[in-house]
Amino acid sequence: MNEHLTERQLIDYAYRLASDTAKQQTQAHLDACEQCRRALERLRARFASLELVRDEVQMSDALLARVVEEAAKPRRVAIFPYRHVLTIGATAAVFLVGVVWLVLHTIRPSRQAHPDAREAFAQRETRLPATPPARPEGVAELASTRGTLQPTDEVSPAAAPTQTFAFAAGARARAEAEGIAEQPPFAPASAIELVVLPRRENVQLTIYNSADLTLVRERRNLTLKRGWNWLQFMWSETLIDPTSLTLEPLEQKDRIEVQQLVFPPRLRELGRWLIRSETSGRVPFELTYLTSGLSWRAFYMGTLAQDEKTMRLESYVRVDNRSGEDYEDAQTRLIVGQVHLLDEIAQLAQRQHPYGSPENFGRSSGRQRGRLERLAEWGFAQTESYELGLLGGLDRKEVRKEGLSEYFLYTIEGTETIPNEWGKRLLSFEAEQIPVENLYKYDEERYGVETVRFLSFANDTEHKLGETPVPDGMVRIYGQVDAQAHLSYVGGTSVKYIPVGEEVELNLGPARLVKVEPTLVQTATSNYVFDSNDNITGWDEVQTWRIEVTNSQTLPAAIEITRAFDTPYWQLTSSDAAVAYAKYDATHARFTLSVEPRRQRTFDYIVTMYRGTRSEQYLKLEAEDER
Repeated sequence: MNEHLTERQLIDYAYRLASDTAKQQTQAHLDACEQCRRALERLRARFASLELVRDEVQMSDALLARVVEEAAKPRRVAIFPYRHVLTIGATAAVFLVGVVWLVLHTIRPSRQAHPDAREAFAQRETRLPATPPARPEGVAELASTRGTLQPTDEVSPAAAPTQTFAFAAGARARAEAEGIAEQPPFAPASAIELVVLPRRENVQLTIYNSADLTLVRERRNLTLKRGWNWLQFMWSETLIDPTSLTLEPLEQKDRIEVQQLVFPPRLRELGRWLIRSETSGRVPFELTYLTSGLSWRAFYMGTLAQDEKTMRLESYVRVDNRSGEDYEDAQTRLIVGQVHLLDEIAQLAQRQHPYGSPENFGRSSGRQRGRLERLAEWGFAQTESYELGLLGGLDRKEVRKEGLSEYFLYTIEGTETIPNEWGKRLLSFEAEQIPVENLYKYDEERYGVETVRFLSFANDTEHKLGETPVPDGMVRIYGQVDAQAHLSYVGGTSVKYIPVGEEVELNLGPARLVKVEPTLVQTATSNYVFDSNDNITGWDEVQTWRIEVTNSQTLPAAIEITRAFDTPYWQLTSSDAAVAYAKYDATHARFTLSVEPRRQRTFDYIVTMYRGTRSEQYLKLEAEDER
């Protein structure tokens, strides 16, 4: 095939109508021709949700009785010449086929087949026609923002918004006076005539920070007709979990019943609800589902006062949207806490079959419904709330924070528009004059030969906090360098979840202006112990150390120095009584001291370590000290 494929050839190939030879030739051409591949994709998109509705053959009772009566009458046996046998056989075969066809098409409408099974049966026998099929019974179309719904000529693509409800009245729709059919109609074809309705009224997002999980609640206004309605929802190019989809009317619940949700075969990312309505007109519905790709994280900015005794703390949250869906004017709720998921939402959203393979349909659906109910309960429980300031754009907002057992819920005041592929930063809270403590630590085993700066405070009312837990996040600390409030970066670190009442210590990294330099001045051994063969079995090792501390800052520095020994049997004395020390654990001693601004301070200590059998002498001294 040197020329491009025709639409007829593409249709035969796409819907398995071509012969094996033609199929192979078409496949070879598609492998080499990008233009034809694009044409095939457009063709499939155009017919993605097209299903044929087959008209039923209506047989009156009188005609059926007449056929049966004629079939029951006795017939005279006629003998024909042998040369007419072939003609007679052909005629009998044609008559037999006609009778079987008539009986089957007469009886079949009375069978109560399940709508899903009848839809699958219709699709197995369907072939794409050259002209559009007859319009189905009432069909409502609900497309997600990034859906693949292709409007027909009645509604131009330029006039159709990205999110629409569409309602198509069937060609044989009954008048209201005729009542509602007892049995639901066949699963419908895609909507032929689209009537564009308003966008979703509002959206609620509950985003978990410990898992790739978001609970979405949308309010949509759907126009129903009295009788049976089909609502079609597509989630193309999004990360929506189809197993979590639920739909409920918000009004007239006693007159509207959402009976089932079906996923037509060979049509990915598309589902249909069957709705029985005893009323007609516009009805608000709530659509609920789980999606992936939305996340949030917290980060903090602390500004130290010039004396570094207090700090101003600002807490921000950043919401990122990678779900494939735009959420406009959404009420945003943020959940702090660990969530255990049986399945990853992103994997569920991209499966070919929403519930896995057909044989696993029943097992998956109940589990997913139970999970959705639990998440809805966690995300929207009514509890006591607190009010704090929240900044969004230029206006200060309110953030409501609620305790939900081991979870915590932050509700952002008002609404926020979060487009796909965008992130948005919001101020969660701010607190002034938080008391803080600065401490410089020197510990060669943990930090090497550098002095590390720490900033500590507590999440309680004494420190102007304590109303809510502090989520995980990054903290950056700045200092004021002059009276004009110019800032300099001090350091940063990440923090874990901080419950109410718990103290937090921030590691701000190496301190350039505070140095600790230990020097070994002298080492000696004494008090040898010998066995009967004059072998040394024990001795004392005595080391003298000098510690030099330099503070080049303009503020005093509180310093903690930890020294390690290679034995638990040791005693220590300090040359400077103003330098306090304590036995931190079996092999460590800890010194604490304060150094004035731009000063240097030096002290010595002597440590005696008991080796070998001399450890027994150490134990005796320890026992005496305890008495």
